[in-house]
Amino acid sequence: MPISLLQPLREIPFAFIDTETTGASSDYGHRVIELGIVRVEDGRKVAEYQQLIDPQRHIGPGITALTGISRQMVEGQPTFTAQLPGAMELMKGAVLVGHNVRFDLSFLTREFRGAGLHIADAFPNAHVMDTVRLARRRFGRGGNGLQRLAPRLGVQPVTAHRALADAQTTHLVFEKLMEPLAGWHTSLADALIAQGGPMGVMPITSREPVLPLELEEALEQRKPVMMEYLDAREQRTQRLIDPISIRRFQGELTLVAHCHLRDAQRTFKIERIVQLTRLEDIPK
Repeated sequence: MPISLLQPLREIPFAFIDTETTGASSDYGHRVIELGIVRVEDGRKVAEYQQLIDPQRHIGPGITALTGISRQMVEGQPTFTAQLPGAMELMKGAVLVGHNVRFDLSFLTREFRGAGLHIADAFPNAHVMDTVRLARRRFGRGGNGLQRLAPRLGVQPVTAHRALADAQTTHLVFEKLMEPLAGWHTSLADALIAQGGPMGVMPITSREPVLPLELEEALEQRKPVMMEYLDAREQRTQRLIDPISIRRFQGELTLVAHCHLRDAQRTFKIERIVQLTRLEDIPK
């Protein structure tokens, strides 16, 4: 049954989605390694889905440090194509919601293509919502990463950077962001207005950012951030940097930044970045 913009959210199925991936961009061949989905109907959670996925490619040390997901953990797990029917059961006929959802959809679009499907055909006329867009309209830009935004709204994440846990947190954050309207009684039209307008599964323009949110905001704000980075010996280091740009070097994405430790411009492999933290978010 088609979804009407006049329907209250309570009458519409929702699928809150999150992916963990081998890297920062699907354009460079990175793949999904974990998928998490929370299905909500009548304003209540009715099902959850969590699946590790064999990406059939290298998982960088920074990703393992961030998510805890190693190559050994995904060996023997289904490919994205093999697990897709189970995931589709929770996503079909629903409004798709994610935190920085364009990032997740960019990966899902490529994975669907690898499975011989077009994501727009799999989810015809699907509405998409982004809790980052909702948060920015309420709090402004910057500092809207899920692990910072959730506590601001009274939601305490249990686990960070695992797909189902982040999908669960996104669900709770969405509910909090809807409270100033009419909660689950808000019409879909009003909810879409609150995020700045409608979204579909495909971007309107190829220039929409699809980087991880913390990296995107660091580049956008041009302020110093503390970077946790794995060096060549796999040791975690902390460096104060001023992000400058993203470049491709020898088939890899790199972050160009001014490193305060060296007082010089340096390049850092994206796959070795564990975390970027704004200085104002570091506990005193």
